[in-house]
Amino acid sequence: MEPIFMKQNEGFGYNETMLPDYDGFIILKPGFLEYCEDVRKDLRRRDFIIVESLEKTLTREEAETIYSVHKEKAFFGELIDYMTSGPCIGMILKSPFSDRESSTDALKLLKDKYRRRYGIDVMRNVLHSSDSYQNALHEAETFFE
Repeated sequence: MEPIFMKQNEGFGYNETMLPDYDGFIILKPGFLEYCEDVRKDLRRRDFIIVESLEKTLTREEAETIYSVHKEKAFFGELIDYMTSGPCIGMILKSPFSDRESSTDALKLLKDKYRRRYGIDVMRNVLHSSDSYQNALHEAETFFE
C-alpha cells in the first residue's frame, strides 16, 4: 500500500499523497471476530462499501501507533496488551455521504450499537472506529502497512 498519510511535527496533517477513495476505518477487536458477518451486513445496509479488509494480529508498535491518542492515560498498557492478544479485522470503508463528518458519525453509531449489545467492558467492546477522517487515514495506513 502506498503511503497515504504523513505525520507532521504538530500532529496529523494532510498532504498530496492521501487517497480520496475511502473515508472510514474500523477494527473488529480480538475475541469478537464471530460478529464480522453481522458488522459487514450492517455496513452494507448503511450503504458503506468495504474497500479493503484484513485479518491479522497487531504488533505492539502498530497498536501503540493506532491508539497513540491514549498514550498518557493509565489504561494504555492494558489496551495495547489486549489489542495485540489475538487476531482482529481491519476494514477500510467508503461511505455514501458527501461529507466525511457524516461518515464518522455513522460509524460511531454502528460502533455504539455493537458495544452496547456485545461489549464486555470499556476495553473489550467489539469495535474501534476512527473519530475523524484524519485518524482514519493514519490508522488505516498503520493497520495495512
